Amino acid sequence: MVSQKLFDALPSFPDVLTADVPKFSLSRLSSGDSAYAHKVFETCCTTGFFLLEMGDDMVKEIDAMFDISNNVFDLEIEEKIRYAQNASKGKFTGWKDVGIMKTDSGAPDRCEFYAFAQDEILGITSLPHPDAIQSHRSAISSFLRHAHSIITRILSILDTGLGLQCGTLASLVSQERTSATLLRLIRYAPQPLLDRRTSLLRHTDLGAITFLCSVLGGLQILTPGSDPTDETAWRYIRPEPNCAIINIGDALVEWSGGILRSNMHRVTYAPGAQADCTRYSIAYLVRGNNDVSMKRLHSEKIPSAADDGDVEMDVLCGDWQINKSKALTAGADCARSRGGRDLRPVLKVS
Repeated sequence: MVSQKLFDALPSFPDVLTADVPKFSLSRLSSGDSAYAHKVFETCCTTGFFLLEMGDDMVKEIDAMFDISNNVFDLEIEEKIRYAQNASKGKFTGWKDVGIMKTDSGAPDRCEFYAFAQDEILGITSLPHPDAIQSHRSAISSFLRHAHSIITRILSILDTGLGLQCGTLASLVSQERTSATLLRLIRYAPQPLLDRRTSLLRHTDLGAITFLCSVLGGLQILTPGSDPTDETAWRYIRPEPNCAIINIGDALVEWSGGILRSNMHRVTYAPGAQADCTRYSIAYLVRGNNDVSMKRLHSEKIPSAADDGDVEMDVLCGDWQINKSKALTAGADCARSRGGRDLRPVLKVS
């Protein structure tokens, strides 16, 4: 989902079954076309994923992030180990080697991460990182600011669709307050021809919204309403030049009372000749501010917890995310798509 020159350097995406994922234009979203914006809202309620075509400035920044990512992963193993993650002690930033996590079958994962907190790059907190990152803090900070401005535009569209005051959702993921928002650099090495399988287990994103950039195929989403054990129900998302993938996370499902949809997805080997190439991706995982409530928001379009017979979730986002991460790690939180409730009461163009 970056510049055409990076796509031209790799084998083309083959003719395989792909997910029905709409593509929207950022420039048109910013034009004030309410009917077009409403289509984005509908997509966030049904599929939970869409492609977003961006302008040249953002594409250049994403290309620069891939250069930084390559430099990080090319570091000597001894250097990476100095910045290793330690999930058992709650440290989810830094380097994660292949095989630390498990896939759905219990087999070791096949992805390498380097993650750093948005708070670190923007100066809210401070943690050490290798020079391959420290020397590019300005470029990374610019990318985060630019990507967040795009996310804010999308959230304003969701505000309108949910009957919320403009700026409501953006206020829950502010870059000016502490959060668990991450920028994750990811590398997937080519898999053995006779042992190709899932690289990253099926899951939903526990945050609010994700901004993902990649060039090679490999990301698959589950067809809504399907059984995740049915392999025929998984569909590749076809990467396109100058586009990012946007997807809704679990926090937005909670805040919207289940109207928005967080759809299950996974990463497997790339299709066709792309399977022989190393796959890189950049994931901006936008999560709620630690001090905001996970209670569902109030509007004429969002049903109350009492109307649904639910108990109001009275917990802060920071605590909710920690507990959810622990439950997922322990296998106590079954991976499933969330949200996408009956849309007839809310899908009305104003």
